[in-house]
Amino acid sequence: MLSACGSGSRPGNHSGQDLSDQALLADTLENSLFEFIIDPWYPLNIDTINGGYISAFERDWTVAENAQMKALVQQARHVWSTAFIYEHYPERKEFLGYAAHGFRFLRDAMWDKEYGGFHAYCEPDGTQTARSINDKLIYGQAFAVYGLSQYYRMSNDQEALQLVKKAFFWMEEHGHDQEHGGYFEFLRRNGTPYHADEPNQTGERDSPARGLKDYNSSIHLMEAFTELYRIWPDSLVRERLEEMFYLIRDTFVHPDGYLQLYFYPDWKLVTPQSMNDLSERNFRFTSHYTYGHDVETAYLLLETAHFLGLCEDEKTHKIAKRLVDHSLESGWDQMAGGFYDAGIISEGKIKIINNHKSWWGQVEGMNALLMMHQLYPEDPNDYYGKFLKSWKHIDTYLIDKEYGGWFNNGLDTYPESKNRPKSHIWKTTYHNTRGMIRCIMMLRGENEY
Repeated sequence: MLSACGSGSRPGNHSGQDLSDQALLADTLENSLFEFIIDPWYPLNIDTINGGYISAFERDWTVAENAQMKALVQQARHVWSTAFIYEHYPERKEFLGYAAHGFRFLRDAMWDKEYGGFHAYCEPDGTQTARSINDKLIYGQAFAVYGLSQYYRMSNDQEALQLVKKAFFWMEEHGHDQEHGGYFEFLRRNGTPYHADEPNQTGERDSPARGLKDYNSSIHLMEAFTELYRIWPDSLVRERLEEMFYLIRDTFVHPDGYLQLYFYPDWKLVTPQSMNDLSERNFRFTSHYTYGHDVETAYLLLETAHFLGLCEDEKTHKIAKRLVDHSLESGWDQMAGGFYDAGIISEGKIKIINNHKSWWGQVEGMNALLMMHQLYPEDPNDYYGKFLKSWKHIDTYLIDKEYGGWFNNGLDTYPESKNRPKSHIWKTTYHNTRGMIRCIMMLRGENEY
């Protein structure tokens, strides 16, 4: 398996008392990780009857009455999370079993045996029906690669390696743009990409982003190929990983430090006005600052640079720093801490258009802040102080101390989140397990990057 450059160090230059405080904080985060993330979810969400992982739980962890379909992204994220937990807590051997359980579901229920690639959805019992067999998203394929790669690295299960290779080559054949680079997001079931002027088969996929190249699938393709390259350092995998790395770093990231969201296939930027016209001002598809993705991208760029052997790449470090700095400048709550979901430029000023503080954006922010402190311990932005404030915000407003788990959004700006479902197809343990474990490692000086 691939080894990479670099070794861990404790954040910044601190006194013995500071190091002691960091060790105590690491223990606090670790206790919270198990009490409020790992133990509420597992093994409760293991579907022992139908395979895979149960999709939907209410706030009190009762199974939702209206069962959601099982989604590829959700299933693959749980495979990744359980294998990641096993990697860092190998004494918890049951988690390798939970990951194997999810792998079998991806193999047997989610892989399209007729056309290849993974189905985006299946019924709760693992079968396909007219409502679940529809178009495919490259975003979902990326998470399947991500989860399977992590599982293989922990298990050495050769079936998993063969399946992830099949998935990569399917994406190469159908999703990759051989002319301009990058990947098409919206694909028919047979893998043929949709273009902007072609109607989709389902309303769900009839997106204004159809035919465009978008930020979200692109950053997660880079993330997935990084994990794949660790287990299979194939020349084509490296070529695609480098391609996505440089596209994200040098094309998607604006020099001011934020992700530009949508591009035409030839990498011409879709202007904010054009995107507004395409989306009919549907917020999700407008051009805006998406702070959670920006800080997450800072981390993912540094991770990919590490495994590509670019550990001392000053340009990547500066771009990652700028992504975090811009988010702090325009999307950080100075009073309570935490990153808002979204902002725009309005009349020359930054305006917050969504003040929710999503669970995933907060933990990605906490991880990115501590990484920045490791790289720039004396920076006037005081990354460590903001990391501490971020954790306090999470502990106060996101963690459900009554039932366990995390709320969807911070209660300080969205108190209605208190009684929302604790789990659904877009809310798993992937973001907060990774972020919490990485912060624990950094506080203990055990991280590689």
